[in-house]
Amino acid sequence: CGPTSITVNFNTRNPFEGHVYVKGLYDQEGCRSDEGGRQVAGISLPFDSCNVARTRSLNPRGIFVTTTVVISFHPLFITKVDRAYRVQCFYMEADKTVSTQIEVSEITTAFQTQIVPMPVCRYEILDGGPTGQPIQFATIGQQVYHKWTCDSETVDTFCAVVHSCFVDDGNGDTIQILNEEGCALDKYLLNNLEYPTDLMAGQEAHVYKYADRSQLFYQCQITITIKEPNSECPRPTCSEPQGFGAVRPGGSIAPKKPAAAAQLRLLKKRAADYDNTLDVRTDFSALDISDRDEALPMDLRHRARHAHGQQVILSAANEGICMSPFGFSIFMGLAVALAA
Repeated sequence: CGPTSITVNFNTRNPFEGHVYVKGLYDQEGCRSDEGGRQVAGISLPFDSCNVARTRSLNPRGIFVTTTVVISFHPLFITKVDRAYRVQCFYMEADKTVSTQIEVSEITTAFQTQIVPMPVCRYEILDGGPTGQPIQFATIGQQVYHKWTCDSETVDTFCAVVHSCFVDDGNGDTIQILNEEGCALDKYLLNNLEYPTDLMAGQEAHVYKYADRSQLFYQCQITITIKEPNSECPRPTCSEPQGFGAVRPGGSIAPKKPAAAAQLRLLKKRAADYDNTLDVRTDFSALDISDRDEALPMDLRHRARHAHGQQVILSAANEGICMSPFGFSIFMGLAVALAA
């Protein structure tokens, strides 16, 4: 046990032709010794290399330095005669009394701080209203509720403002629906937000979608501030939004050709002006108009298939049976054949 390293030596009966190495580090230079041809094999391991472990102990007081060394007699393989040894050195701390003269000041004032964790925020789109369930699928025109909520371990400590909201289709066509001040830009997409509590915002809306794209991805920013004692949380002062006021960031135009179908979507984190601003995201799928059951009349949902594979649409009417021209011709042919 040296001042800066551990040295391990083995005396062998025959000339040694194998290896001595730290367990698990055979391939690392400096952690293996290949010196052979003598009846002595060994290795020296510095404290700061080859995973040599140093452990401070209070009883006894000192430092343990530990490693595991393998001695392998075959030059290529591990065999039954090989051995592994756990080697440990202990460096005891000596007790020594020291003294000096110092000036003692008056009693000092203790300084105590408590760290209040920041709120945890989420963005949800709920079915119907503020008490609805989060949606995954919706139809165009369905009433939903956009809700932003922040959970805090303390009461009357923080304020939250939602702003900088964007919606995109996952292929680069991004539309801004809330500006940097938290004001709505298009009343047909989302109106100005309401703040029922210090850490909650929400607004009703109706489902819309991009042409020929069902996915909608929303991303907003929430700025958290400290609430002043005996005061109200500051809220955005917004005018009534106009229709068709949503804008594309930077004046960009929608991509003419959508990107290759990518199931994995990387959302670019938008730069925040404050250290206390965070991003929240949500998404859902909007079904197209033709996907709704009401688009197909009730009396045209049932289809009968002719033996030759042609479809024959049957519809019940008040005064009889309605048939397609092809079905009517088949019916007349069968009637003539039976009459003959």
